[in-house]
Amino acid sequence: MQDLFAFLAASWQYAIIPVLSALVGWGTNILALRMTFYPLDFIGIPPFLGWQGIIPSKAAKMASRTVDLMTGRLISVEEVTARLETERVVKEIEPYLEPMLEEIIDEVVQEHYPRLWRLLPQAMKDRIFKRAGEDTPRVTEAILNDVRLHIHELLDIKRMSVDILMNNKQLLNEIFLRCGEAELLFIERSGLLFGFLFGLAQMGVWIVYPVWWLHPLCGFLVGYLTNWLALRMIFRPLRPRKFGPIMVQGLFLQRQQEVSKEYAKLVTSEVVSAANIMEAIFMGPASNKLLSIIEEHIQQASNDYGGLNEAIFERAAGQQEYSDVKRKIVDRLVGRVPGLVKALVGYAEEALDLENTMRTRMQALTPEEFETLLRTAFEEDEWKLIVVGAILGAAVGWLQLTLLI
Repeated sequence: MQDLFAFLAASWQYAIIPVLSALVGWGTNILALRMTFYPLDFIGIPPFLGWQGIIPSKAAKMASRTVDLMTGRLISVEEVTARLETERVVKEIEPYLEPMLEEIIDEVVQEHYPRLWRLLPQAMKDRIFKRAGEDTPRVTEAILNDVRLHIHELLDIKRMSVDILMNNKQLLNEIFLRCGEAELLFIERSGLLFGFLFGLAQMGVWIVYPVWWLHPLCGFLVGYLTNWLALRMIFRPLRPRKFGPIMVQGLFLQRQQEVSKEYAKLVTSEVVSAANIMEAIFMGPASNKLLSIIEEHIQQASNDYGGLNEAIFERAAGQQEYSDVKRKIVDRLVGRVPGLVKALVGYAEEALDLENTMRTRMQALTPEEFETLLRTAFEEDEWKLIVVGAILGAAVGWLQLTLLI
């Protein structure tokens, strides 16, 4: 009977080794992933005593690398304006521009010629409003041509995208989390399997060679190897490789079609969206350049024909006053231009077709190019995650030792 109890006790001690090893592999992998993405802000006593997620801590660099792929391979600045058709732009803004023109002309002329404006027949006022709007297609085309010519000065997609991601670290995380969702889940679950398999080997060695340092050493190796092996299986081999009847490729690379679709949807809705592009052009760092282009063309149209009956208004107050009126109309119209952006967003999304463009081009990337999308999240500091996993594994190994002795 005593022999039976001794056998059962020894069996329990041996059986717990692969179970604890599986938990070490699973736990260290989960912790490694959490440390990659969280916390968003540094917790602890800077600069060394504490932790911030690897991606949030290197937000500028991570965002820049992510955007390099986007702007280098997936979309070009020239496409932003080349796909916009003058006729459609005019059609989209006309319902907003015409009442805006009438309102501005009415306000400014009343300020300078209040009595004359009150006495002017409505039919003449309507002709003034109509004539002022007739130049819209010509002016719009001239402005678009100038914008296309100066687009690199007006729009820096990389700077715009990096600024957005820098100001929203969770969004930066989300790109990696959503695009690599299946791979991140694999890292978690593979820790259980690999840890259990390493634990069986550890158990066999312990039965034959029960030395005290075996468990801390094996815990260290399990914490190290489960992380390392999971990352290798996600990204290697880059290209399909045949081993007998089996075709093998990195798990992430196998999902290129699926990931491309998710990435394009997320990025074009949150980062390189038509709304963000329009805002960057009209209200970004180079907006003054754009407004000066617009002002130049509107002023030229005003000089060609001010929209007012020059003879009547010049006689009423003189040439200088009339010039001031035209100047004010131009200034106020230019000041209202950013407000027209919203009217163009719907058409811009349709015309640019950014999601389909990005998805198609991303699906055509080489494995080397596609790998960088998710690899960026791990490659620079993955050694930290592996070492942390190894240290925690060694600590659990000491715990195993106390249970077995």
